Amino acid sequence: MKAGSLTEKIDIYQRTNTVNTYGDVIESYSVFKSGVRCRILALGTPSAGASEFSDDRQTSGELKIEFITRWVSGVDFDMRIVWNGADFDVYSILPFGRREGMRIRARRRDFDGGTNPTT
Repeated sequence: MKAGSLTEKIDIYQRTNTVNTYGDVIESYSVFKSGVRCRILALGTPSAGASEFSDDRQTSGELKIEFITRWVSGVDFDMRIVWNGADFDVYSILPFGRREGMRIRARRRDFDGGTNPTT
């Protein structure tokens, strides 16, 4: 992996659950790693990436991205990646080399018709 190809920065957040005074579980996210250098690959074909689907009579968009980074210890599937102000939920972690790097695949569902991040 060449350092010059890692041109973007992402923040990795971990999920934390707390219980409020009424006994409800509140899900929130806190920073796990900040400013992680990576390379972005958009998985943009309909079979692998961007798609639209109907969910309860609402059309929703889905964007899948692959983040290629150096090895980050402790990343798991409950985490979230923030890139250019958009939240992506991790669904695949693929290490390569001997802890040289990892490919983190994440998806963003667009329920509110907002804008998607760009490089």
